[in-house]
Amino acid sequence: MSKAGPSLASPSTSYPPQPPPGPDYPRNVITPNPSEPGTRGLPYSFWITRKKKNVKSKESILNQNPQALQQFLLTHAYDRPTVLIKCTGSHEISSPSGTFGVSDTETVKDFDFTVDISNVLLPVDAYGAPVWVVANEEPAKRGKHWRQIDHDANSQNPLRNPADIEASQLLRRRATPLERKQGLDDAQRRRELGLPPWACVSTQTPDQTGVHLLFPVDRVRFENASFCTIEDFSDSNLPSPAKSLGEWTEEFCASRSPLKEFRFQRTVYGWNLEEAERKILSLIENCHQGDRKKTTVKIVIKGRKIVVRPNSSLWWLYENDYLKKLFYITFIYLIIMWPIKKLLLGRCWKVAGSSFAFVRYEHLEDSQPGETVAQYIARVPQSPPAKDLKATPRGVSIVVGQPFKNWYSANSHIISSAASGRKKDGDPIVL
Repeated sequence: MSKAGPSLASPSTSYPPQPPPGPDYPRNVITPNPSEPGTRGLPYSFWITRKKKNVKSKESILNQNPQALQQFLLTHAYDRPTVLIKCTGSHEISSPSGTFGVSDTETVKDFDFTVDISNVLLPVDAYGAPVWVVANEEPAKRGKHWRQIDHDANSQNPLRNPADIEASQLLRRRATPLERKQGLDDAQRRRELGLPPWACVSTQTPDQTGVHLLFPVDRVRFENASFCTIEDFSDSNLPSPAKSLGEWTEEFCASRSPLKEFRFQRTVYGWNLEEAERKILSLIENCHQGDRKKTTVKIVIKGRKIVVRPNSSLWWLYENDYLKKLFYITFIYLIIMWPIKKLLLGRCWKVAGSSFAFVRYEHLEDSQPGETVAQYIARVPQSPPAKDLKATPRGVSIVVGQPFKNWYSANSHIISSAASGRKKDGDPIVL
């Protein structure tokens, strides 16, 4: 693996976040304690799916006890996902056969290998993986299989006093097509820019949507921390979530549906993954020859989900692969099973997750509020190069991790050598 070298700053010692005794700390939140990534300190049963490496559990207490469910989610939230680059290349050859001169076409596989870039993600114990919760106005699955938002029916009333605002009740409604489109467009733009889920990229709404960081320490540490080549976004003044993770787990456990599920998502940010695919594709597409060449590069993220479901017979029917194929062939799934799950009994909460960075900014503790990069370099001996620094309201921050262009420059020859050497299958190349 190529190391980041001087771009890594000394990590802050304030992680994992500890709850301060104050009104800003969210209600019903259990302090996460990931002493070591991957540590299993819970008595609840779970398993990791063989192909996708997602964490799943049907433990009854997790479906009934909100605190147990929350602790289960926070324990597994800091296990980073696996990020793989799958590269394949093939070409076709034709050979005449038969009395009528009909050609047979054969596909020849030139290379087929996988690159594991999980180690490029910043280590959780040093640089954190903040837990987030969806904002009220963000279209999300809040107990249904369609996207909903929570809103204050009297939010547009200019005569409301502070007491009315404090006592206001949120109403839940189905997101409009325009709201769903705006939410999906914002999510796509974050992926294109390599931004975290809490970065605000919407230009049509004045209020920040997306997600909000759960812990107050994270809201300080990850403010102005996003790494991006443009500044057409905002990750400052990060607000607290209106609804804590504990309240979402209470809502889930209160449901008696035999087809309910809670989905916790583990995401990555810092790189534009689509641009990375295009760059690697252009690198290896000329590494094999022949007619009708086909080259594909796909970045796959495994182990992104933590799923909790009840141990019910209905879920067994939906999860059995053989029965599922039978239901599809006989159209039972489309006529009966799909409406039961999506419209009648199914309940889905997809409202929280954690995020892991390839690269971001880390605040320098020896910088001063309002200080510019030039002032910091002039004041601090042996300071990092100016290109790795940026000024924020808190002071000066430094790039930690590897931008994609740096990683690509250091490792592109390994990928091209694997393609030219016709590497097939085998263990992934770890970079």
